[in-house]
Amino acid sequence: MEKRTVKLLHLYHDLMNLYGDWGNFAILERELNSRGCEVLAHKKSVGDEVDFSGYNFIYIGSGTERSQIACMRDLLRFKEALLERIEAGMPVLATGNSHELFGTSVTDCAGNRHKMLELLDFETVQLAARVTGDCMCEPKAPLYKNKLIGFINRAGGSQTGDIERPFFVRPGEGASFEAGNEGIIYKNLLGTYMTGPLLVRNPPMLKYFADLIYSQEKTGDDLFYEFQDKAYKNAMELFSAKYV
Repeated sequence: MEKRTVKLLHLYHDLMNLYGDWGNFAILERELNSRGCEVLAHKKSVGDEVDFSGYNFIYIGSGTERSQIACMRDLLRFKEALLERIEAGMPVLATGNSHELFGTSVTDCAGNRHKMLELLDFETVQLAARVTGDCMCEPKAPLYKNKLIGFINRAGGSQTGDIERPFFVRPGEGASFEAGNEGIIYKNLLGTYMTGPLLVRNPPMLKYFADLIYSQEKTGDDLFYEFQDKAYKNAMELFSAKYV
């Protein structure tokens, strides 16, 4: 049987990669390879030409507030093309502050307001104080059904707007210091403040995105995935015992 070819894009791989976020892209490539896909993995950054129409998945990781704005200014060149692919159902994962790119604006700590992609109706206001710590996110949206274990390190502040928040956060902060929920979800776009190798730590989320790209199951056994699943379950048990 001829292998299916899938194309993955790690967007701003150099600027939005604070906590080993590249691991999300690497493990998704491995997962799809194990399902019999030929994976073409591309990396693009500021100034590169991008044809979004050819990709089956896009990943954007977390970065400093300065890197976030630099990427946004570059991404505005491709705004219509990217939003068209999202509307068509292309899977996108945005971790850390990269999911703020899909709102209407970000106001930085100095009070400067920066225009974003305006896909969803929410605004982010950043403060100098930071929200940090481990967390468990319980799903609220019907499209994603598994709990996540992760880490948040973001600028404090708030998000305002009438949008669906996919996760209820325990015990960390959510979209603001007061809120207990966070993230964005729209069609096959999923965003969360959790950073780092989220797909490595959460095999159900890895399977979720892999299924969106290619639903064929893996062929053969893989000891790596056995230990990955065991680590996920142990982390959930330890977190629940400590905080819930």
